[in-house]
Amino acid sequence: MKNLTKIFLFIIWLNQLFGVFGILVIDFDLFLSLSPISLIFTFLIVAYSNIEVSYKSFATIIFIFSLSIISEIIGVNYGLLFGSYYYGENLGYSMYGVPLVIGLNWVVLTVSSGNIASYFFEKNKYLSIFIGSLLMLILDVIMEQVSGNIDFWYFNDESLIFNYITWFLLGVCNQYFYQNLNYILISLLIIFAIPKTVFANNNLFIIQGNNFTDSNVI
Repeated sequence: MKNLTKIFLFIIWLNQLFGVFGILVIDFDLFLSLSPISLIFTFLIVAYSNIEVSYKSFATIIFIFSLSIISEIIGVNYGLLFGSYYYGENLGYSMYGVPLVIGLNWVVLTVSSGNIASYFFEKNKYLSIFIGSLLMLILDVIMEQVSGNIDFWYFNDESLIFNYITWFLLGVCNQYFYQNLNYILISLLIIFAIPKTVFANNNLFIIQGNNFTDSNVI
């Protein structure tokens, strides 16, 4: 199992590195448009390597996906929860203004953050849930630096306080249901592929500039 996990981690990192290389060297717009495929690929590997085949685990994934999508739909269409924001075109097919891969991304972030938190705080479930939610919030803060530039999502608000609060509370809810599965997770490094890719994209924009409108993002 450990060897299989190492292979999965290598595949995820290879996927991220190839994406960064494609954005920087091959075709900026083309590889950004392939982001939904990359997210789906990452979700499938994370789910396969971390979630046991059972009704309980499938129900938990569906719950996290559904709760996150519904929250995002409310946020995009009514300006509630996260503030006033909207999604761009690079995340693929949308339902009521929200790309479906966003729900999968919430699952990946919940699994990865929950893995790290439970690895270090296995004996304290409440602290593990808190740390897992905090890690998800930190990733949100990181993504805000460039997501508008790569046409993922944009904020109309100057202050993102409601976004931060809602991200953390939704993270707590997702972490609670996920970590109570009591599975031993071993994909510790998966979560670090996300900010690494973001920083690589950010360096590109600093050097070359871009044609997208600067904005705050979710």
